Amino acid sequence: MEQNQLVTVISGEIGGVEQSLCDARELHGFLKVGRDFSNWIKGRVEQYGFVEGEDFSPVLAKSTGGRPGQEYLITLDMAKELAMVENNDQGRMVRRYFIAMERRAREVHGNTKLKHSERIAIQKQVVNLLKALEAATAHASRRVIHAALAQNCVQLGLPVPALHDVGSDGPQNGELFPRSLYPVK
Repeated sequence: MEQNQLVTVISGEIGGVEQSLCDARELHGFLKVGRDFSNWIKGRVEQYGFVEGEDFSPVLAKSTGGRPGQEYLITLDMAKELAMVENNDQGRMVRRYFIAMERRAREVHGNTKLKHSERIAIQKQVVNLLKALEAATAHASRRVIHAALAQNCVQLGLPVPALHDVGSDGPQNGELFPRSLYPVK
């Protein structure tokens, strides 16, 4: 865990949606809840109507000789709500922390929440659009392809390559000679 992390946040999938998650037991420890973990998490799930496969995913812990324990990976939305209902300084601190982590994830990965299959499909489109952009020579065609490429890159949170950085060595933007004839700068 990074030194400035209050609770470890990982990327994972619940209900087929890739999202940021945390370990409920670690959150419980940080919140300094007076009840034991098992009763606390079960009580909160029941009391606040959290849904398995949507808000949390139960995971069997590795056995240390006895029966394996039950752990829970929870969404940051559920973690924020749990922190809020504890109504203490630790809860307020971790809730603000989770909000900051989500903001950082949006900045890094774009503002869309894509399913894993959607992300894969868009990544394939990016590869195909890059190939098409490299092969295209007409400036108008290159601009249309580049616009589609830019849209897909933004959805994935990737940097958008400049139009002139991909493809044709032919004259562009009013140049009289192909780029291959210009000296390297």
